[in-house]
Amino acid sequence: MEDGFQVEHLPFPMPDRRHTLAQDWRFLTFMHWRVDIEKLRPHVPEGLEIDTFEGDAYIGLVPFMMKHVRPSWFVSTPGISNFPEFNIRTYVKKDGIAGVFFLTLEAKSLVTCNFAPRTYGLPYRYAKGSVKKSGNKWEWDSSRNKGQFKLAGTTEVIGEQLQAQPGSLEEFLFERYSLYTSHKGSLRRGYTHHNKWKFQLAKVELTENSLTESFNLGIDKPLTPELVHYSDGVRVRTFSIELAERIGTDINRDFLLLDGDCGLCHRLATFLDKRMKPSANLGYRPNSSKDAQRLIQAMPKKYSESDTVYLVRNGQPYMRSSAAIRCLLYMKWYYRMWYPLCWLTPLPIRDIAYRIVAKYRHKVFKKPKVCAFRVD
Repeated sequence: MEDGFQVEHLPFPMPDRRHTLAQDWRFLTFMHWRVDIEKLRPHVPEGLEIDTFEGDAYIGLVPFMMKHVRPSWFVSTPGISNFPEFNIRTYVKKDGIAGVFFLTLEAKSLVTCNFAPRTYGLPYRYAKGSVKKSGNKWEWDSSRNKGQFKLAGTTEVIGEQLQAQPGSLEEFLFERYSLYTSHKGSLRRGYTHHNKWKFQLAKVELTENSLTESFNLGIDKPLTPELVHYSDGVRVRTFSIELAERIGTDINRDFLLLDGDCGLCHRLATFLDKRMKPSANLGYRPNSSKDAQRLIQAMPKKYSESDTVYLVRNGQPYMRSSAAIRCLLYMKWYYRMWYPLCWLTPLPIRDIAYRIVAKYRHKVFKKPKVCAFRVD
């Protein structure tokens, strides 16, 4: 346990790197409906499998308060860090990693609605709204596009505090520790770390709900959710999004994709291996291999259409000189100290130098008979 964040319940490890954002999800009402998979499919990116429980797909409608949203290195900021949010989510998985996919996130935060789509690809939209307690009930409402998309209702908590049992529907709906999004033309995954959910049964009175209706999911009773739960909330750490495609099962392993027919690439791999710091977690693949091609094709178009050296570090793709100079970060300290100087060199100049070397490399370095650098 670290700062109250437990790990025993997690179905997979969190990334080794530092989280990027800290936040609290508070005063959440979870409303769920079963939906037709065929109607849901057009809203889910290709490459994601719609997750089901006993053959049924679900969507959740969740009004709540975002509290203390901030970068991991900063403090909560009044007027920016707290705001109501209303999202519609469904349940998906890829390579066995279960997560959520958001159809929409409506929030009363101009900062979030401008920052999150550009940085994470999340479909945030600005909406006026509130989540507040009135007596023994929670009242919430949201309105976007001058009332075209509205949500309003109240929540009454009626049950004792519970936790999901293994194999239960509640476990399926609640215990998810990643999200998926489509960003810059590629499928991405973001990990979310929080303790196991504690929730209560609840009753909801929905008076308006044009939000779910706008997605044409075939919900017969948009004002009558099939399942309702309430939670006081959790503290959350979120990590930067990364390529959802990966090689192997180690989510913390980086990969350098090299030309298996290039003598210079073989020398680079050998040079790195002999000078690598003990904590480095770097694998290699010839970029013509099935693993590498699958990963390259999952990258944004400008990467997948190039023929070059690639580095996937912390789930982020780099190519050409940007990949080459980051190889220094896996090496012992007296090599790593050169990275800031290389990084300060403007990218166009670095890439010109890289292209010149790449053009003449076969004339200088003998082509290997077979690909001999380490593949593990």
